[in-house]
Amino acid sequence: MLYLMRHGQTIWNLQTRLQGRKDSPLTALGVAQAEAFGRSLQALLPDPSSCRVVSSPQPRAWSTAVLAVTAMGGDPSAIAHDARLMEHAFGLWEGLLWSEVQRDHKDSLDARMADRWNTPAPGGESYADVAARVRPWLASLDPDATVLAFSHGVTTRVIRGLYAGLSEADTMALKEPQDKIFVLDGGRLAEIAV
Repeated sequence: MLYLMRHGQTIWNLQTRLQGRKDSPLTALGVAQAEAFGRSLQALLPDPSSCRVVSSPQPRAWSTAVLAVTAMGGDPSAIAHDARLMEHAFGLWEGLLWSEVQRDHKDSLDARMADRWNTPAPGGESYADVAARVRPWLASLDPDATVLAFSHGVTTRVIRGLYAGLSEADTMALKEPQDKIFVLDGGRLAEIAV
């Protein structure tokens, strides 16, 4: 069973600034969301210490994982990094406000929006690129293990879509909330609000 979480809210999330491979710290709400993940997981799991915990190495996801595992009463030093869980790269758009991308990068934005699955931001990744990166990670999971994974918006969206066998359009239509635990079990997707 896989419990999948997006990192807590960051300063750049509040500003509608594209993060991608860049980073910004968690807000107070983001910290509270991370701690709520831990409390919820502790209540859901009979033995949280028996779970394998893995995180994107990016600071916002890693911080969320550390806070959640600590709130569960676990050992944050047991959290593994996996670069395949990193966020979708936005290339030249990283660090820009969404309004700046719309204003200053209209041609490349229009091209991307015409085929978001296959067209990356300039210097970035497409959804197809993210799928190629996370598919082997998902396939490597032991179906009998309980895994807690901390990642990012687009990456969690693609993982859920691949897991459930969704179409590209249905995968891109999935939401990216920061206050839900996604439960992937038996080919089904479920959400738990925290």
